[in-house]
Amino acid sequence: MSVEYNNVIKMAKINEKKYKNAILFFANKIQNGTLGKLKLMKLLYFLDFDFFEKYGNTVTGDEYLRFENGPVPRMGEKMIKNMTGKDIRIVKRTIGPGYNDQQHIEAIKSFDIQVFSKEELVMLEEIADKWEKFSGSEMKNASHGEAPWIATKPNDVIDYNLAYYRNKYAEMAKL
Repeated sequence: MSVEYNNVIKMAKINEKKYKNAILFFANKIQNGTLGKLKLMKLLYFLDFDFFEKYGNTVTGDEYLRFENGPVPRMGEKMIKNMTGKDIRIVKRTIGPGYNDQQHIEAIKSFDIQVFSKEELVMLEEIADKWEKFSGSEMKNASHGEAPWIATKPNDVIDYNLAYYRNKYAEMAKL
């Protein structure tokens, strides 16, 4: 199969070990009180789409849907639900008047570094470092400015190939 063909076929299979450990990585790395569900979903989006743009495949194997709050991994809620109480805990926090309560995600255990390639670990670090100080809402707004979001109809699956048409967030910030 050619590379082009591989990029257009649907993501065949979720890599549950990498998916779970990516969530644990972010929950262990981002401990400044900003890691809610919305932010976690955007971190997974940027992880998979940035990795796809650079290497032609994804880390989690999930597909993303274009929802109102930005790209959402199809299996994200299920993974969080399966991990809650064993690997992570969700603590409801009141942000303030006019805001929804945040479902803050905290790690109960460490992530397994062995499940990731060197390139995946570097990308996880880059994503966590880049977005650590941003809120989920700020990340949602950033994702709404990218080609994958703009070119996809509401509730449809976002084509990974659209990653090749996006601006890097840092480049957009310079404009």
